[in-house]
Amino acid sequence: MIKKILIFSFIILSIASYSQKKEEVLFTIDKEPVYTSEFMRVYAKNKNLIIDDNQKDVDAYLKMFIDFKLKVKQAYDKKLDENPAFKEELLKYREQLIAPYMGNKEVTENLVREAYDRTVNEVNVSHILIKIPQSSKPNDTLLAFQEITKAYNKAKSGIPFKHVAKEYSQDPSVTKNEGNLGYFTAFSMVYPFENTAFTTNVGEISNPFRTQFGYHIIKVNDKRPSKGEIQVAHIFVKNISEDSTYASSQINEIYQKIQQGEDFAFLAKNYSEDKSSAQKGGEMQRFGTGRLIMPLENAAFSLKNVGDVSKPFSTVYGWHIFKLLQEYPVADYDILKENLKQKINNGNRAVVLNTAFAEQLKNQYKVVENDDNLVQLFLNTISENTPDMVLFTIENQSYTFYQYKDYLNTNSKKSSKESYINFKSGKIIDYHKDHLEETNKEFAETINEYTDGLLLFDLLQKSIWDKAEKDSIGLENYFKKNIKNYQWKLRADVVFANCTKSEKANLVRNYLVEGKNTEQIKELVNEGATIHVLFSRNVVEENSAKLPKGFELNRGVSPVYKEDDTHYTVLDVKNIIPAGAKEMDEIRGQVLNDYQNYLEEQWVIELRNQYDVKINKRALKHLKKELNE
Repeated sequence: MIKKILIFSFIILSIASYSQKKEEVLFTIDKEPVYTSEFMRVYAKNKNLIIDDNQKDVDAYLKMFIDFKLKVKQAYDKKLDENPAFKEELLKYREQLIAPYMGNKEVTENLVREAYDRTVNEVNVSHILIKIPQSSKPNDTLLAFQEITKAYNKAKSGIPFKHVAKEYSQDPSVTKNEGNLGYFTAFSMVYPFENTAFTTNVGEISNPFRTQFGYHIIKVNDKRPSKGEIQVAHIFVKNISEDSTYASSQINEIYQKIQQGEDFAFLAKNYSEDKSSAQKGGEMQRFGTGRLIMPLENAAFSLKNVGDVSKPFSTVYGWHIFKLLQEYPVADYDILKENLKQKINNGNRAVVLNTAFAEQLKNQYKVVENDDNLVQLFLNTISENTPDMVLFTIENQSYTFYQYKDYLNTNSKKSSKESYINFKSGKIIDYHKDHLEETNKEFAETINEYTDGLLLFDLLQKSIWDKAEKDSIGLENYFKKNIKNYQWKLRADVVFANCTKSEKANLVRNYLVEGKNTEQIKELVNEGATIHVLFSRNVVEENSAKLPKGFELNRGVSPVYKEDDTHYTVLDVKNIIPAGAKEMDEIRGQVLNDYQNYLEEQWVIELRNQYDVKINKRALKHLKKELNE
C-alpha cells in the first residue's frame, strides 16, 4: 500500500490549469509525444511534496518524470491495460474521482447546511413502529396505517408514550427501552426518520410517517448540544497468557504512581504497551462517540474535567488508564463541510440529490419520454406478458419497461410515479457518468493520469517487488555485498529502575548490587499501596535516547541518575552485546526494500537503453522561463 501511495505522487488529485497558446511537445519516447502542459500540471502539484530539494530543480524533476513515463510505456507495451483485474480496479478509482462532477450544487449546499445543524445538536426520541413487509399488498399498508393511527390517538390522548409503545410498537428493542432510542445526531437514522425527529418540537408527538421499515410516530423528549470530540492520554498493559495477574498488578502499580504525583506522560512513555501513543506520552488522536469500543468510549467520556484520570479498567485486550487532555466542540462548518458532503452522497439523502441533479442534466442531454407508453405504465395496464417497450431515451440510448421492472425487483420497490422518477433520474445520472470523458477535458486528463499510475503499480509489482520477494539467492548476495550498511552498534541487555525519590533510588541500587531480583526489591521498597519503584527491561544500543546522557555501556549496576526532582533512574546492565553485523532474519524487511530499490535503478537503466528518448530543448527552455516568471 505504501508503494502504491508513492507511485500516486505523480497523479493529479486536483488539476491546476495553465493557459497555453498551443500544445508543445516536451519530449518523445519512441516518437510518442509527451506535452509540456502535462509536465507542468504534475510538477506544480508535487513540487511541495518533494523532500529532497535537489529534485525540485526542473531538470532533476524532468528526469524523474521521464523515468516514470518510460515505465508506463513498457506497461502499455506489455498490454497490462487489457488485464481484467486492472480494468476492475481502474473502474473503482473512476467512481471515486467522478464525485466532484456529480450533484446539484445548490441542493447539496442546503443539505450540507442542514446536516451540520443536526451535527452540532443531539435529539432524544421515543418511537413506535408498525412494520410493513417488503412484499406487502395495498391492504397490508392500509392495516399498518390504521394501527399506527390507533397508537397516535392514544398517545395524543395523554396516555404515557412508553405504555403506548409497549402495547403497539413492533420494534424488538421496545421490551428493553420502552421505545426510547436515546440521543442521536445527523446520519444516525434513515433520513425521513431524522427529518421528523429534528423538525418536531420537544414534548410533541409527530404525525404518522413512513420509512422503508413501516409507519412510525415519535415523541421528542429532549434536544441538546452534541458532545463533540475529546483527546485523552492512554496507558495500556496487555494481558499475557502465562501470568493472569501480571497486567492488573502492573496497571495498579502505575496508577498508584499517578496518585502520588508521578508524571502521566513519563509513565506512559516508559510503561505503556500501546506503541502508537507511548512515545507521545500516551497521547491518542481525538475522537468522538462511536470511534472506540464501548468500554473505552464510556471510560473516556466519563472524565468530566481536563486533567482528570480514570481508575484502572479492563477490556478484552488488557488494562487501561485514561487522562483527559482536551475537549473539542463540534468543528466549524467550513471544516466539516467536505465530510458531510461525502456522507450525504452515500446515504438516504442521495435520492434528493439525484432527483435535483437529473433535472439539471436534462438541459445538457436530450431526454425524450414516450407519453403513450407511460400512460399504460401508470394505469397498470401492463402485465407480465406485455412486450418490452421504450419508456424514454437519453440522446440515442433507449430505456425500456423491462429495465424498469428489473430496477423495481432489485430495489424491492413497487411501480409508482415516485419509483419511475427515481429510475429515470438514476439513468440520466448514469449516462452522464459514462460519457464524462467526452464532455469534460479536466476529468479526462485526471483519468488518464490515474490509468498511468495503476499500470505502473502493476508493472512494478510484477517486475520488481515480486521478483525481489522470490529471489532469495539474489537477496542474500545483495545483503552480503552491502553488509557494511547493516551493522549493530554496541548493545546491552538493561534493567531500568525508575524511582520518585533519591533515597529510594539509592536503596534500590544497593539491593541490585546485592543481587536481589526485581520482585524482591519491589517487596522491600514499595510501601503497600505507595509505589516507589517501577522496573522495565530492554535491549538498547549505545547512545540510545532511553539511556541517561553520557551513560557508557558497562556490565553491572550504575550510579543513581537524576532526571529531575521526582525522577531517578538506576540501570543494571546484565549483558554486553558486541557491535557487529546484523543477521538477515533481524532486518529482512529493510534489506528487501533496499534490494527492490537497487533492482528498480537497474531496470531504469535498461529502459533508457531500450527506448529512444528525445527532449525538445526549445520547449524545455520555454518551460523553465514560464516556471521562473
